[in-house]
Amino acid sequence: MVRYDAEPQSEDLSGFVWAVYVLQLLTPFTGGLSFLAGGVIAYLKHDESIGLMEQSHFRWQIKTFWIGLGAGIVGVFLLLVWIGVIVLTLTEIWIIYRVIKGGYSFSQREEIENNGIF
Repeated sequence: MVRYDAEPQSEDLSGFVWAVYVLQLLTPFTGGLSFLAGGVIAYLKHDESIGLMEQSHFRWQIKTFWIGLGAGIVGVFLLLVWIGVIVLTLTEIWIIYRVIKGGYSFSQREEIENNGIF
């Protein structure tokens, strides 16, 4: 992991990184609307972060968004056979794990590796 010290440009984006992490964390309380909002923000701010430490976090958040969205859709369809509750619960646990891991790494001013789903 590469460690970055505060940069003038990155300070502007750090609020957006934190906002996306918070929105992703609030997913179960908002029926997924905050998750969608977080995904949109991460996409919109990704291009501004190229070359900065925040870029790895926006990539992490975008990956969390797409995998979480896919698993959530599968979980909703599987609600018809009651397995969906398990799939949705595991998806939310996975999202919480990724938010905590990403948030901790960001608080340490470190890039986050985007290899695999964990």
